[in-house]
Amino acid sequence: MIFLLRLIIPTGRAMTGLPLSSILLYDKIKTNEVIMNKAYEEITNKIIDQLKNGCVPWEQPWFGVRGARSYNTNKAYSFLNQLILGGEAGHYITWHQLNMLKGHLRKGSKGKRVFFWSTFDKAEENENGEKVIRKIPYLKTYTVFHVCDCEGLPQRWIPQDFTVKNNKPIESAEKIAKDFLDREKIELKHNNVNEAYYSVRYDYINLPPLERFNSPENYAAVLFHEMVHASGHKKRLNRFRVNDTSSPYGSPDYSREELVAEMGSSFLLKQVGIDNSRTLEQSAAYIQSWIAALKNDYSLIAIAASRAERAVEYILGTKE
Repeated sequence: MIFLLRLIIPTGRAMTGLPLSSILLYDKIKTNEVIMNKAYEEITNKIIDQLKNGCVPWEQPWFGVRGARSYNTNKAYSFLNQLILGGEAGHYITWHQLNMLKGHLRKGSKGKRVFFWSTFDKAEENENGEKVIRKIPYLKTYTVFHVCDCEGLPQRWIPQDFTVKNNKPIESAEKIAKDFLDREKIELKHNNVNEAYYSVRYDYINLPPLERFNSPENYAAVLFHEMVHASGHKKRLNRFRVNDTSSPYGSPDYSREELVAEMGSSFLLKQVGIDNSRTLEQSAAYIQSWIAALKNDYSLIAIAASRAERAVEYILGTKE
């Protein structure tokens, strides 16, 4: 993505006396805001379209296997791009990479837009008057093509079967939970028989006893959800507000953190082969609630997907 930096000095009192470098940075930031808002809107509309068709993308079987990968590096695409691509596994290539390898597209083939986070530097003063560099995030976008729609490409990677094969999913889920809770010294309590929650202030998880759940799979789903919340503590990924309390119910921050936990727990369940499908009635209400939330905050899905990915990597202790 290229930023168009205007060399015409803006008029107005706010810009008077500023050096040209500051004016250019101001333009870059304002341009970035416009680009980001358009990217957020495009991403959100893609996800809303899937939801309207009855598909919750982060609950699909393909979500936990990250089957969409870069042809150039074989690296799995981000959570966000897995959602956008709708779970179509295989390798993807950009137009530039395709041309460099002297390949070509089959007639009628169409590309899909994917997004990648990057940053640029902004110098500013902190509360102590010291100069610091703040990283300003922005989304870069590329159009990619599935290699099945391309001809003339060398086979660079051996095809993989991304199907989860696990005969002991509950045991695998228990191991993930135990490893994370033990490593982070998070106590798992069963004091309140009616509530499942993570205490930000005291850093513990409370769940109803196992026998209160419909199944061990349902227990694992709720535990994973609360574990993702726990990953946001200030001594871990630091997602919460400075006063150590969770955001008010219904606020943008609350919706964002809930979507982080939903995506993260769903990914972990898929990793161990647990199906977290809902009944038809549950799905309808769930879908409508997230459509409303996404329409209310276009940045919700992009930011939540990025945070969920970091949470999963933190819980598993891995980073691809």
